[in-house]
Amino acid sequence: MDKYIMKKALIQDIVFDEFNKVDYINIFNANENKYLRVYSEEMGSININTCRKHSLVDYVEIDDIKASFKRAIPIKRKMVLQGLKNEKIKSCMVTDTKEWGAFVSIMGISCILRNCDFSNDATAVRDIYKKGDTIEGIRFRKVSAKERISLEMKEKYTNPHSLSERNLKKGNIILGMIRNVKEDKNRCFVGISKGFDLLASIPNGEKISEGQKVVCMITGVNLEGYGVRGRILNIL
Repeated sequence: MDKYIMKKALIQDIVFDEFNKVDYINIFNANENKYLRVYSEEMGSININTCRKHSLVDYVEIDDIKASFKRAIPIKRKMVLQGLKNEKIKSCMVTDTKEWGAFVSIMGISCILRNCDFSNDATAVRDIYKKGDTIEGIRFRKVSAKERISLEMKEKYTNPHSLSERNLKKGNIILGMIRNVKEDKNRCFVGISKGFDLLASIPNGEKISEGQKVVCMITGVNLEGYGVRGRILNIL
């Protein structure tokens, strides 16, 4: 038996212990007419709150009677990465929204979509989508230093009321999104509208990250030269 083959089964029962924690889950593979049991230590990151009787789950067999959800995760992750890189996977489901963006799920594998990879302006993922919504038109961006799969929109969202070139004037107070941080140079690029980023210094003592909303003041505009420069007034 190849333990590295991922299979599918239906949840039959979820059994709890005396402390009301999940002890094990009984599953049934209809194609092979086989019952197996998944103990708590082999459940991995599966969300029991979303599991229901007869819902479909992915698993890997340990032996003839025991199975694992946890050991199926690396297989699913590899499939997700391959599908994203081949552009066969183009959608994801929002599992949680944050100030910097959102956690999303593809085949049960958690990924991230930062606001700066979602929109051209200061529009956040949570401004458009909520938990449980499906986002179409995503693609692979990178695998982060923490091994997170990072996504981006193939065509970034643009607010129809976002800044135009005529609004880029010295002294104007604008809303933007941290798009790129250059900590070694103490600078960052702030997305303010489609095609326009504002270059600003990182405020002393402040920790900023990609995807955060900020309020800026424009201190200089030279679209044929250095572009748009400004100062961060507030981190939202």
